[in-house]
Amino acid sequence: MAKSLSYFSLPNFGVNGLNTQDNPATLDPTFLTNANNIVLRESGRISLRKGLKQKVVPSGTAIGSLIEHNDQGTNKIFASHGTSIYTVDFTSPNAAFPSSGDDVKHTVSGTTGDWQFVNFNDRLHCFHSGVIPQRYDGSLGSGSKWTAHATDPATISTLFDPSCAMGFYGRIWAGGVTEAKDVVYWSNLLDGDDWTGGDSGLIDLSKFWDNDEVVALAPFYGKLVIFGKNNIVIYNSPETVGSLAIDEIIRGVGCVSRDSIQAIGDDLVFLSATGLRSLARTTEKDKLPLTDLSVNIKDTLIRNIGNSTNVKSVYVENEGIYIMSFVDNNINYVFDFKHITPNGVPRITTWTFSNDREPSSMAYTELYGLLVGQQDGSLAGYEGYNDVDLAWDGGASYSSSSYTSDVSSPWISLGQSVSAVLLKRIIMVLEGGSGATLGLKWYKDFGASPSTTTNIDLRPTSTGTTALWGASTSLYGTSKFTPIYGLQEYRTPLTGSAKHIKLSISVASNGYDASIQDLTLLTKEGKIR
Repeated sequence: MAKSLSYFSLPNFGVNGLNTQDNPATLDPTFLTNANNIVLRESGRISLRKGLKQKVVPSGTAIGSLIEHNDQGTNKIFASHGTSIYTVDFTSPNAAFPSSGDDVKHTVSGTTGDWQFVNFNDRLHCFHSGVIPQRYDGSLGSGSKWTAHATDPATISTLFDPSCAMGFYGRIWAGGVTEAKDVVYWSNLLDGDDWTGGDSGLIDLSKFWDNDEVVALAPFYGKLVIFGKNNIVIYNSPETVGSLAIDEIIRGVGCVSRDSIQAIGDDLVFLSATGLRSLARTTEKDKLPLTDLSVNIKDTLIRNIGNSTNVKSVYVENEGIYIMSFVDNNINYVFDFKHITPNGVPRITTWTFSNDREPSSMAYTELYGLLVGQQDGSLAGYEGYNDVDLAWDGGASYSSSSYTSDVSSPWISLGQSVSAVLLKRIIMVLEGGSGATLGLKWYKDFGASPSTTTNIDLRPTSTGTTALWGASTSLYGTSKFTPIYGLQEYRTPLTGSAKHIKLSISVASNGYDASIQDLTLLTKEGKIR
């Protein structure tokens, strides 16, 4: 008697994102062992990431820092590369970084573009290791809009050159001064340029930590958090400097990258030498317990940190994702805070880019949403489903480049340990991806050699219910948004027999979104072996 087909459903395939830490032979198939160039929707569906579309012609020099500054009611984007800070002119994509003019270009000798920008009291304050802090007065000033700060703290004998700062609690706080790396200075009240008058002052941390230095500063729940490389010191009452008092010292854990710090809801995220961590306040405890957010990729991430600590980050509020870019290595991790995995951390994916499009700086702005400064010197928005380059030959010339998303499952057990099954078919339900090609291959029983790749052309139906944006009959027409059509089922044969199978799926973008909705394996009972 012929044996019946068995259906092995994978309804939550990859819903928990990347896991390179646990044993792939025993890992739950809700995790992925490779999750590149994808995002995970609120529903947990695996989808293509959006593309980076260039808004200005590349300068050829990586954009080191970005910020949005409100100049008396007008939002402006400031970007730095080389030794200059620019007010970016997006209306002139071929000349977005002006070659002269103090109003729009400010050059500071000895800088590399690695500024920390601080919006404070209607001005933009700029901090860079090894140079005097700079200030942009904009519409508040007269004459030159840019000035260097005028007064040094009394204890500084050479150069006041803080590498990190924050504007909060009514003043600017700064640290990382070459002459005094274990000291934090605060400015006069409401005057981020006066470090000697009024109630300005300093915190000497040398008595609290040994041979450490200030890396970054951040506000958190009415407290001042001072990050060293190997320690964290938390102060109470920073709004009343006369009452400053230590709340807690966390020893053995610090911050390796100033620009990895982001405030996310009621949390503060930062990169330590052992992974991405957070300070999470609870109602049960009076202290600030540390949480490791990267346990699912811990060893891999530690190796990345060992290779480079040149890290930039951003929190994209409307998507609930924290993006961390290892700038020197084109390694980008995306931590999705919309969904917490069973072990209590955000789900993780990775992004990669070609042709020097990878982020060298990032900012979340009111004007453009996520804005990415790229290695090739352009500024790009996060939109569409291709990476788009902009050139200039007398007119704007755009070229779209496809990118490939890749996901791989852990080893999926197909039945009893003594019985293999005959692989018959895989049924995939996908949404969108019109015109794209999906590549499917599979591995059997822990083998290193995959099957031949099966290519499937994605041709979702173009009739029936379509997306709101993109259809010729939709409210916004066809020019602004691309169509995403309905669900489509794809069936393809599988070959061979196995006790365990590993799936590898890739999709080359074609300007359309695509997402995996459901996977089902069809098998037949095989021989005992």
